[in-house]
Amino acid sequence: MRIHQFDDVAADRATTAAEYKPIVPAGDASGEGEAKLEEWLNAAPEAILDESLLLFARQPSLSTGIPDLVGLDQYGNIVVVEIKCGESGSESASEGSIISQPQLYAQALDQYDYNEFNDIYTEYRSGSWAVQNAVADNESLLSAFNEFFDVDQDPWELNQSQRLVIVAESITQQTRDSTRWLRDRGLNIQCVEVQRFQFPSGATGFGAVTIVDYDESRSQTAAQSKPGDRVFTTNVFTRAFPEIRDLLSVESIDPVLGNLATNYPYLETRADGHPDSVRYALRVNPYDDHEIKVAIDAAGSSAADADLLRESRETFEHHGFAVSSRKSMRIVVDTWEIDSVEDLRQAEFIHRVAERYAELVTLGHQVLTSR
Repeated sequence: MRIHQFDDVAADRATTAAEYKPIVPAGDASGEGEAKLEEWLNAAPEAILDESLLLFARQPSLSTGIPDLVGLDQYGNIVVVEIKCGESGSESASEGSIISQPQLYAQALDQYDYNEFNDIYTEYRSGSWAVQNAVADNESLLSAFNEFFDVDQDPWELNQSQRLVIVAESITQQTRDSTRWLRDRGLNIQCVEVQRFQFPSGATGFGAVTIVDYDESRSQTAAQSKPGDRVFTTNVFTRAFPEIRDLLSVESIDPVLGNLATNYPYLETRADGHPDSVRYALRVNPYDDHEIKVAIDAAGSSAADADLLRESRETFEHHGFAVSSRKSMRIVVDTWEIDSVEDLRQAEFIHRVAERYAELVTLGHQVLTSR
C-alpha cells in the first residue's frame, strides 16, 4: 500500500509519499493500542470493507468472548470484525487465535434472535462513541437497517449467515494462507490491511486493502440460495403453533421464528429451563434432496444439550423419531420424501407435517425441561 499526496495540482504531477505511521502498542510510551484502531474504524466503517456496513455493536459480551466490532451487511448477514494493531498473528493474538476467535464469536451470534441483537444495539447507541446517522436516528436495529440500506426487511431475515473479517495493520503470510484455506472450504472470511498515514500537510488518513476476499455473491448465500418453500413453511408453522404456543412461552410466532426465507427455518422457545441452544427446525429442500424433515438442533457452544437429547433416545424412538449421532444439527429427526413441489400444496401433507412437528416440539420440551 503506497499513498501519495499531490504537492500542487496546478503544476506538473509531482507527489510526496505519505508517511506510514504505525499505531503505537498500548504498553509503550504514548501507546495507543488496538483500542485506538477500533475507535477509528467504529467511526469510519467504510474503511473495513469495500461495501457498506451498518455497525451496531462494539465490544459486546458474548458467551465465547468479546468481539471488537459487529455489524450487518446489505443482505442482513452478521459481520464480525476482529482488529489487531501490528501484524495479524503477533503478541496477544497468535496465528491460531486470530483465526479461531472470530469463529467463536460468530458461533455464539448464530444463536441470537432479533430481540437479543436489538438489546445489543440499544447498548451500542448509548455509548460515548460516534455512531452512523441511521443508528443515531432509529431506536430499533431493524429500523436502522431498513433506513441505512433502503430496504424493507423483517426481523427474522437478519442473521441468516455470519461473516468474519480480520483487520490488521499487516496480514502475515500464515494468516493469509489460513484464511484462504477456510474461505475455499466455505467459511465467509476476509482479511483487510488498514494502515495510518500522515500527509505532508500534517493531516492523517487511512489506507485499506482487502488481502483475502471472496466473490460478493457468497455474501448473499443465506438470503438467496436454497430458498426452500415459504408457503409450505408458513402453512406448517401456522397450523402447529396453536398447539405449542404455551410450550414456547410466547403469544405470537414472530419473536421465535427464524430463517423463514431459507430451506432451514426454525422456531425457538422462551420457556424457562429450556436451553437456548436448542431449536426446532423444519428442513424444506424440495429441489435438491426432495425431502422434508422436522428436527431438533442443538447448535450451541455446549455439547451437553445434544448429549441429553441422545440420552433420551428411547423416548423419541418410541414415538417413531430417529436419533442420530450428529454433534449439533438434526439430532432428532423425522423425514418425508416428496416427488415434487406440488406435494407441498396438499392440505393432507401439510397437516401431517404440522402434527408431527408439534409432537416433536412437545417431546423435546418435556425432555429438555425435566432435567
